[in-house]
Amino acid sequence: MNDWLNKPWVIRVISLILALLIFTVIRFDNQDSNGDALRLDLFSSSQETQIVNDVPINVKLDDKYAVSGVPDTATITLEGTVSVVQSTATQRNFDVFVDLEDLEPGTYTVPLEYEGISDRLNVTIDPEVIEVTIEERASAEFEVKVDYTNENLLAPGYELQEASVNPSTVKITSSKSVIDRISVVKAFVDVEGIQESVEIEDVKIRVYDSEGNELSARIEPETVDVMINVDNPNKSVPVSVQTTGETPDGIKITSITPNKEEVQVFASETDLEGLTEIETEAIDLSDINEDTSIEVNLNQLEYVRLINPNTIRVNIKVDREIKTTFEDVSIEIKDVDNPYTASFVEETSGAVDITVSGYESKLGKIEASDLSVSVDASDLNPGKHELPIDISAPEGLNISLARETVTIRIE
Repeated sequence: MNDWLNKPWVIRVISLILALLIFTVIRFDNQDSNGDALRLDLFSSSQETQIVNDVPINVKLDDKYAVSGVPDTATITLEGTVSVVQSTATQRNFDVFVDLEDLEPGTYTVPLEYEGISDRLNVTIDPEVIEVTIEERASAEFEVKVDYTNENLLAPGYELQEASVNPSTVKITSSKSVIDRISVVKAFVDVEGIQESVEIEDVKIRVYDSEGNELSARIEPETVDVMINVDNPNKSVPVSVQTTGETPDGIKITSITPNKEEVQVFASETDLEGLTEIETEAIDLSDINEDTSIEVNLNQLEYVRLINPNTIRVNIKVDREIKTTFEDVSIEIKDVDNPYTASFVEETSGAVDITVSGYESKLGKIEASDLSVSVDASDLNPGKHELPIDISAPEGLNISLARETVTIRIE
């Protein structure tokens, strides 16, 4: 074996083979940045197809012109050996472009082209061709308007004031037809949960025509800073407790008292000026039989953003109608003319049972001594007389006597 290797022609052949192998490897390294993957191609013949979406489209065009009709992105389909397809799709070191540099103003159908993809791959671009319109370039300045998203999710009680934009105008460059179509330039700001004035930086600018279609154009600058100003006008407003229905028989409402006389109401300054009270939901008095405490909602007016608190507790005091009987209340004989005397015909006739009914708050304090029971004996001649019983009692009581008359004797 050693003798064989010592022969000059053998060494030359081996050296040639090694030199060819090294040359091949270096050549593949120069053709593709991923040398390892390409070297694998020497030993692999498996094929793969891979789709690369959202590839930006570059435009080659003279600066004095503007173009419309160029989509933002294209889709690339790569076919070839696995390693080359995968490395190309992963690294995306290629460009898709449309070359318009040699064209004058007008409308053209032009192909999309690519560069930076190995010629060992089959490449398909979707779309293959596009229709573009080339026009003279125009520029104009526009005022930036602020629009809000999630305005209904603004912190409760707050309202948006006029916003300020920095810079307040932007320069827009595009074809003259696009510039003429521009109706409004907006910066959209999400105000969800905002509770104080705040500056939002780098808000993207969007351009729209009169029909609300977004237009594509070059905007300088592309973003602005927006100062969002918020306010929360409010005032204290008296609570008015509302009721409906009638109390049950024998029950009288003595007081209806909310635990809060006023609540904080948040609305616009204009609406607050005319607001004098906030009503509760109506309390049904037909359900009230005793002293009670009820939690009720406050009626939410359409223009009111927030009521704090939005529920209150109402304390209701009632008076019950009760009945009591005072037994053997003495009857007084009044105004007996001289020289006569008067007496009751029977010993038991000098007293009477009295039934008194009324509300507990008053009747509970009444005693028999508060009742004055008498008969009028004036201008009577000697003899027996049946007289009506008179009673004097505090107001607000219903009086019932066991008997209406008494018999006396004048002597």
